[in-house]
Amino acid sequence: VTLLLCCRFQPDGQCTDLRKFIDGPSHFLSLPPELKAAVEAITYIAEQLQAEKDYEALKEDWQYVAMVVDRLFLWIFVVFTTVGTLAIFTYASFNITPTDPFP
Repeated sequence: VTLLLCCRFQPDGQCTDLRKFIDGPSHFLSLPPELKAAVEAITYIAEQLQAEKDYEALKEDWQYVAMVVDRLFLWIFVVFTTVGTLAIFTYASFNITPTDPFP
């Protein structure tokens, strides 16, 4: 409340960031230790939530990369097995059996 009054009634705009009030004493506002601990806990929770959000975004990016690589290898496998099968059938069609296999 004091912070809002400070910002509201200071025509010079001398009200500064809340972090300065948390870090040390100020002539504008002195936070009680319980409130400092609560603000630090809330800041920690916010940082953890942001880190979790960043981790999930990174995880989704890697899942997309894995899917692309998986599809690439699938198509490489399909092409090589198709070409290999066709090569085996083509080679077999040129195989001519002898007229007298057991002389």
